[in-house]
Amino acid sequence: MTPPAPTIPRVARRPAPGLFAGVRRVGFLLSALLLVVSFTLAAPLAVGVVYGETQVIGAFATALFAGVAIGASGVFLLRTDMKSVSRREGFAVVALGWAMICLFGSVPYMLAGSLGPVDAWFESTSGFTTTGASVVSVPESLPHGILFWRSMSQWLGGMGFVVLYVALFPLLGVGAARLYRAEVPGLEAVRLRPRISSSAGVLWLMYLLISVVLLSLFVLGGMDLFAAACSMFAVLGTGGFAISGAGAQIGDSTYLLWVHIVFMWICATSFSLHWAVITGKPGKLWRNSEWRFFSGTLAISTLLVCALLWATSDTSFTRALNDAAFMVVSTGTSTGLPLVDYERWVPAAQLILLLLMFMGGCAGSTAGGMKVVRVQLFLKHTLHSGLHTLHPGAVTAPHLAGRPVSQQTMRSVFSFLGLFMIVFVAGTAAVSLITGMDILSSLSASIGMLSSNGAGLEDVGPFDNYAWIAAPGKLVLTFLMVVGRLELYTVLILFTPGFWR
Repeated sequence: MTPPAPTIPRVARRPAPGLFAGVRRVGFLLSALLLVVSFTLAAPLAVGVVYGETQVIGAFATALFAGVAIGASGVFLLRTDMKSVSRREGFAVVALGWAMICLFGSVPYMLAGSLGPVDAWFESTSGFTTTGASVVSVPESLPHGILFWRSMSQWLGGMGFVVLYVALFPLLGVGAARLYRAEVPGLEAVRLRPRISSSAGVLWLMYLLISVVLLSLFVLGGMDLFAAACSMFAVLGTGGFAISGAGAQIGDSTYLLWVHIVFMWICATSFSLHWAVITGKPGKLWRNSEWRFFSGTLAISTLLVCALLWATSDTSFTRALNDAAFMVVSTGTSTGLPLVDYERWVPAAQLILLLLMFMGGCAGSTAGGMKVVRVQLFLKHTLHSGLHTLHPGAVTAPHLAGRPVSQQTMRSVFSFLGLFMIVFVAGTAAVSLITGMDILSSLSASIGMLSSNGAGLEDVGPFDNYAWIAAPGKLVLTFLMVVGRLELYTVLILFTPGFWR
C-alpha cells in the first residue's frame, strides 16, 4: 500500500519583491512634491502681510508649516533609490500628485474662512487644472491673499507642478523621464534638451520670461500691480479666473484687450515653438502645420462670429470685431476668461465657441482640449479615407511635418478621441442626473471641465458660477477637471485591474 503523500502546508503568497520598494518610491516623490508646493504659499502669505489680512496670514502660515513638516518628514523617512522609477509609478505619482496638490491647495480657503470643504476643493482643483470654473459669486469680496492664491494656482498649474518638480530635482535621473512623460500633455512630451530635467528647466525659464513681459505690459496699460499680476496668472495659465464679477480687467482699453488676446494665443502655442523663436529659428513657427491650422481656425472663427454679431445686432463693426476676437481666442485657447455675455449672441456664434472648446490649443502648450494636432490628424485621415474610396488603387497616407503619419500614431489619435467622447457623454449624463441641469447646460458643463475651459451655456454661462450645485455634482465636475487636465489616460489607467498587478 502506497503511503499518502505528505501534506504541504499552504504558504501565503508574498507580494512581488518590488512592490514595497515601489510604494516607498511613490511616497518619497509625493512627499518631495508636497514640499515644493508648500513653499509656493509664501507668495500669497506675503500679499496677506502687505494688505494686513490677519486671518489670511494665519491660514497660509499654518498651511505652509504643515506642508513643509509633512513633506520633509516623508522625504527623510522614505528616501530610496530613485533611478528605477517604473512607468506605472510615474503615472501613479502624477495622478495622485495632482489630487494631493488640489487637496492641499484647498486648505488656505478653509482656514481663512472663505469657503467650505467641498467648495474649497472645487475652487482649488479648478485653479490648478486651469479650468477657471468658480463657486465664488463675488470674487472681489475675497481677501487679497486668497484672491492672489486663487489666481496663482492657475499659473502654477498651467506649466504643471510635476514639470517644475522635475526641473528642481535633476538627480532623479531616469525616474524624471517617467514623471515628465506622464505629466506633459500632447502626443509627445516637449523635449528641448537631451536631459529631461534640462527641458523642464528651459520650459519654466521661458514661462517666467513671458510672465515678466506680460506683467510689464499690463502695468503699462494702467493696471495696478495686484490686478496686473492676477490677470497675468489667468492669461499665461490659460486658466480664466477673474478677480471681479465683471470678468476680464480691461475696461474700455483696446490696448489691454489686444494684449490679452495676443498672449492667450501665445500660451496656447507649443512652447517648443517659443524656444525655436528665442534661439533664432522663427521659420519653424510658420513651417509648423499645427500652429498654422490653429491660428487659421481662430482667425476664421473670429471673422465668422464678427460677421454674425454685426449682422444681427446694432453693434459697430469695431466692437463686434473686438468682442468676437476676445471670446473666440479666450474659448479656443481654453482660457475661458469672460469679457461679454455670449449667451446673448445668436445660436450660430455660440455653436462656434462650443466647437472651439472641444479642439483646444496646441500640444505642448498650457491649453486644454483635445489638442489641435489630434483634430488635424483626424481630419486628414478622414480626407484620405474619402480619396481612397474614390480611387481604391491610390496609395495615400496623411502627412504631418512633411512625413507620413504611422498607423500606430493614428491608432493613438483615434483611441484618444474615442475615449474623450465616451468620457464626455458619460460626464454629461452624470452631471444631468446628479444636478438636474438641462441637457445643454450639462453638455456644456461637461466639455467645459474636460477641456479646461470652465464656462458653458445656460445654467453655467460665462458670468454664472457653480455655487448652487450640490456637493455630489461638484465632485463629479472636479473629477472631470483632473481627467481632462491629465489627458484621460494618466487618471483612468488607475481604475484598470492590470495597473495594480
